[in-house]
Amino acid sequence: MNRRGLGRGLDEINSSTEAPDISSFVSESEMPDSPRSAVLWMIFGSFSFGTMNALVKWTSEYTDVWMIIMVRSAVIAFAVAAFAASRGVSLRVNDPKTMLLRCSVGLLAMILYFTALGRIPIGQAVTLQYTGPLFVALLSGRILAEKVSPGVAILVITAFLGIVMIVSPEVGEVEPDALLALGSGFFAALAYMYVRELRKTDSPATVVFWFAAFSVGGSIIQSAPDVLSLDSRTIAALVGIGVGAGGGQVGITMAYHKANAAWVSAFSYLTVIVATFYGFAFFGETLSLSDWLGGLMIVGSGIALVFVVPPEHSDASGDAS
Repeated sequence: MNRRGLGRGLDEINSSTEAPDISSFVSESEMPDSPRSAVLWMIFGSFSFGTMNALVKWTSEYTDVWMIIMVRSAVIAFAVAAFAASRGVSLRVNDPKTMLLRCSVGLLAMILYFTALGRIPIGQAVTLQYTGPLFVALLSGRILAEKVSPGVAILVITAFLGIVMIVSPEVGEVEPDALLALGSGFFAALAYMYVRELRKTDSPATVVFWFAAFSVGGSIIQSAPDVLSLDSRTIAALVGIGVGAGGGQVGITMAYHKANAAWVSAFSYLTVIVATFYGFAFFGETLSLSDWLGGLMIVGSGIALVFVVPPEHSDASGDAS
C-alpha cells in the first residue's frame, strides 16, 4: 500500500542502508503481536547498531573507510547469499538501472557516514544520519508525488532547526565533518526512494545482496593493498561491524513483526541513545548544549512524525531492504 509523509517509519530507511532484511522469509502467522517482545527485539537491534557504530569508530584509527566498507559488505553479502540459497530465493535483478542507482547512492551514503564516525562524536554522527526520514518527507512530495501535510511540514522544519544547531552551533561557523553525516542522511533518503521503486520488481534479499556486492566491488581496489597488513584484532572488529549490522536488522525486523509498526518505530531511536553512551563510555566524547538541544529536536520530531501519519499496516520492514 502507498504510504504518505513520514508514516513509513525509520525502519525502511535503516534497512535500505544498514543490513539484510529477513522479513520476506518470516511468516506473520508465526509472529503473534507481543509489544513486550517487540521492545526487547528493538533494544537488541539498537545495541547491535550502536555496537557497529562504535566498532567503525574504533577501527577507523587502524584502517581506512574503504577497508571497513569492503569487509562489512562482504560479511553481509555472504550471509544473504547463504540464507537465500537455503530458502531457494532468487537473487536475479529485474530492474538493473534502478538497482544501479540505489547501490550508487547507498554506497556514497555509507562512505560519508563511516568517514564522519571517525571524525566526530558517535552520538552526533548517528543523530545526523538519522535525518534520512526527514529528507524523505521533503523529497516524497516532488519525486513520488505524495502529499506532505502541514503537520509533517512543521515537524520537518523543527528537525532542520535542530540540524542547524548541530552543524552550525555558532553563527557564521559550520562544522565540515558534521556535514558529512548530514550528507549521509540525504543520500540514505535517495537510496530509500530507489528501494521503494525496486520493491515492485525485486525481492528484499536481491536488493540487499546486490548493494552489498556492489559495495565490495566499489571498495576492493582501494582496500586490497592493505588486506595482508591487518592484524587479527582489527579483522575481528571489521567482521564484527558486519555482524552488528546484520544483528541490528534482525532485531528491527523481528520487532516490526511483533507489534504495530508506528508504535515500534519510535523505539528505533534507541540507537541514538546507545551510540551516545558508547561515545561517552569508550571514547570519552562529550556533546555540547547545542548538540543536545539539536538532537532532541531531531529525535523528537522524528518520533512525532511516525505518529502523525501512521503506516496502514504493520509489515513496514517487508518493503525495504
